[in-house]
Amino acid sequence: MIPYWILFVIWMLGAIHFSRRQSRPYDSLFYSLAVLATTLMIGLRYEVGGDWVNYLEFYDAVLFQPLSYALTQTDPAYGLLNWASARLNFGLWFVDLGCAIFFMIGVARLSSRQPNPWLSNLIAVPYLVIVVGMGFTRQAAAIGILCWALADIRRDRILFPILLVGLAALFHKTAILFLPILLVPVFSSNFVLTIPGIIGFVFLFNLFLGSSSDHLITTYATGNYDSQGAGIRVAMNVLAAIAFVAFRDKMGFDKFSRSLWMTLTVLAFFSVVALFVLPSSSGIDRISMFIIPLQIVVLSRLPYALSVNSRPVPSVLLGVILYSASVQFVWLNFADNGWAWKPYQSIITSDQTIG
Repeated sequence: MIPYWILFVIWMLGAIHFSRRQSRPYDSLFYSLAVLATTLMIGLRYEVGGDWVNYLEFYDAVLFQPLSYALTQTDPAYGLLNWASARLNFGLWFVDLGCAIFFMIGVARLSSRQPNPWLSNLIAVPYLVIVVGMGFTRQAAAIGILCWALADIRRDRILFPILLVGLAALFHKTAILFLPILLVPVFSSNFVLTIPGIIGFVFLFNLFLGSSSDHLITTYATGNYDSQGAGIRVAMNVLAAIAFVAFRDKMGFDKFSRSLWMTLTVLAFFSVVALFVLPSSSGIDRISMFIIPLQIVVLSRLPYALSVNSRPVPSVLLGVILYSASVQFVWLNFADNGWAWKPYQSIITSDQTIG
């Protein structure tokens, strides 16, 4: 478990250091190096994550298959990465690293928009980075790209974020469901765009999910499939949602951004109700992963929202750090499937060769 805590400490020290002084030119270099280190840790892992065997089996399955097979047996972008890696005889590490790059580019970009980017990334480490990034490869890539869209969307800049949602859906089809969430602020300020927006969403929904919608409904909505710890993960989103409702006027969001994060807040509260209504918790658990950006944005702004000046409140900053540390400690030591992440191994230090 030591590598996970080293990663945590790197971002923690950066968060504390950043909060104590004004940003200097070389800070961006250290930030980029920390992002790179995190990317490599995710992408070059070996036998880490609950679905490692499943990913390896798919990679082996496409070794001698045409590209059409890889594109149709899983999400297209993930299939393409596997097929390309197989043709080049690189191995699964190339696929994992490719997805990790998409993941961390998005997370780091969204974090860079926050008052303390280091703190935002620190909040992401215990669950979003370690659990999702190292365990749900396809969905992690999609979430990272969605974070990129969240970071870049503006009232006058919506086309590029929409394209990013489409890219995310190529890694995990369900990411297309994020499009209406992203466009709520646009629709609320310009009703004329609502009708073409709905038509566009229906088209993209049928394009990405039309053929598999029945399977997804059976698996995640009406089926009796439960995810261990789903309630805890939903509760983490709800905690951030409560903080947003309480302090949204002090968090420095403009009207457009506030509407966007309010939409995610409503979904976080709705997920609690859904846990009790739907027979399956797996669907809610998977959808709740797309709400995790709410945590890293809201909780990282909390020390500044409670401040009377531009400096973060030290006690609140410490509280956020301790909360994040407790999340990581509990998951690593008590999660039912935590064994699949321990010990952390890298392709570099294992007896496997790269290539």
